Amino acid sequence: MAKFRIVFGFILLILFFVALFVGLPYLFQILKTSSITNSPRFMFSSTSTVPWNFSYFYSQPMSSTYQYQQNQQYQQKVRIGSISSYGATQISLQSASYESPVNITGWRIKSAQKGETLIGKGINLVQFDSVSSDVWLNGGESADIIAGVSPMAANFRVNICFGGINNLYNLGYASCPAMAMYDLTGLDSSCQDLILRSSSCQAPSDNILNGQTSKCRIWFEKNVNYNACVNQYRNSRDFYRGWKIYTGNSNQIFDPLHDKIELRDQAGRLIDSRQY
Repeated sequence: MAKFRIVFGFILLILFFVALFVGLPYLFQILKTSSITNSPRFMFSSTSTVPWNFSYFYSQPMSSTYQYQQNQQYQQKVRIGSISSYGATQISLQSASYESPVNITGWRIKSAQKGETLIGKGINLVQFDSVSSDVWLNGGESADIIAGVSPMAANFRVNICFGGINNLYNLGYASCPAMAMYDLTGLDSSCQDLILRSSSCQAPSDNILNGQTSKCRIWFEKNVNYNACVNQYRNSRDFYRGWKIYTGNSNQIFDPLHDKIELRDQAGRLIDSRQY
């Protein structure tokens, strides 16, 4: 009987030490996990500006300062320049001269009396671009929002060579850049004089060219037209002259007597407003 008690006590002692060495680390792990769980939680933001896109923030409402900065993103960069009901009804937007290009596709003109007008896409370089793209407003550039149908069946960007396609689309642009200096060797004096008196994108009439040599006529057909003008001047700083954005119908986009006009960006943020 005494021997049995000794063996039983020895077994209990072994079980005690096993429980001591196994149970205590597990208990410490539970306590550690509990303390972490009850501490403030952190999250990762994919929009962080620190290396590897990691940033930490407490879960709390967006600050009023951040909201103000978001609303100021385009304010003072683009404004409502003018509102006109004479001739073609239009609202002109003007970009500040010192600003980088701003994408205004998806922006809205909101009239308190007539509803909203959405700014769509447009053709950046007429007869060179085959499809419409987003409308980017360069610094100092304007965009006219016009109630009507486009003569090109699309919104478009005006450039200094439009005089060369005025007769084709009836655009109302007659001017072209001055003729660039060419090597006129091999052309007679009468042809050279005619070239120096001509513009860069509009050739003289057929009646005038018929009085010149065939060599002179061929020179004009090759060098004096819209495409040649674009290739010559497209990299000039003053090549583009603003956008023409059409509503596609003759419905009024604002009340000519009394209205409130708002310009809002793609997210619906107020950029500028006019009331009269």
